[in-house]
Amino acid sequence: MDYAEFSYANPDHHPLKRMVIRSIERLSGRRKLLDLYEIWKQSIVTTDYMWSELLRLINIRVSVDSGEWPPKDVPNGPLVLIANHPYGIGDGLAILSLAEQLGRPFKIMINNELLKLPEIRPFSLPVDFEETKEALKTNMATRKEALKLLEEGTTIIVFPGGGVATAQKPFGRAEELPWKTFTAKMIRSSKATVLPIHFEGQNSWLFHLVSRFSLTLRLSLYVREFRRTLGQAIRARAGAPIPYETISGFKDQKEVMDFLQSKVMEMAPAEQKERLLSRH
Repeated sequence: MDYAEFSYANPDHHPLKRMVIRSIERLSGRRKLLDLYEIWKQSIVTTDYMWSELLRLINIRVSVDSGEWPPKDVPNGPLVLIANHPYGIGDGLAILSLAEQLGRPFKIMINNELLKLPEIRPFSLPVDFEETKEALKTNMATRKEALKLLEEGTTIIVFPGGGVATAQKPFGRAEELPWKTFTAKMIRSSKATVLPIHFEGQNSWLFHLVSRFSLTLRLSLYVREFRRTLGQAIRARAGAPIPYETISGFKDQKEVMDFLQSKVMEMAPAEQKERLLSRH
């Protein structure tokens, strides 16, 4: 496999930036992850539960508290899964694993720079965070495709923050990036039911430290943070489905997103709630 497919370094990065990212990824255990990826690609990708099997292969357990999964009370019709984004790779794989257990087709909205792995592309809708005409064109096409898929019965997965939660101080509590109103527009246009999910935990103090002053170092540590989750459990909580009728009562998209974010964050463990909800 081409190394570039398994790295956050991109061809359009400055050569020095690429070197730094790849060097830190290599020191962070990329080789072990690459070996596991090759096993998954060769023997598991064609199975019905490929994402759950991947987590089993790399020894990551997804534990859903406060009820069973998949939930029994999810209605038919358009469905959007939303969640906080504390880790990066780990919670991305976890929510794909949860989605495939619903027994419906699904796709996840994902940063277009993360589509280098061919196995993720059939399950993805690209989102471009650059402020360019090309990015706007990509995002408009994604929104149109998402609405079409929702109408056809495909579940859409969204991390509305668009990036990994970050703490203002290295040992502080990580906070979500501002939730984008794009999600509200999609939900309202499709009249979708929303299924909120909360992932417990956050990345290491080192990740939050370097995030304050270097995007290059932040990118280079995603592999390290994922490597740290091997052999661990990712704890999730699923809330009750939120019907479109509840969401339609808000006056604008920001109110919708504030409400949805509060529904996700109120599922945090008791010791985290006050700080997580203090922003609303």
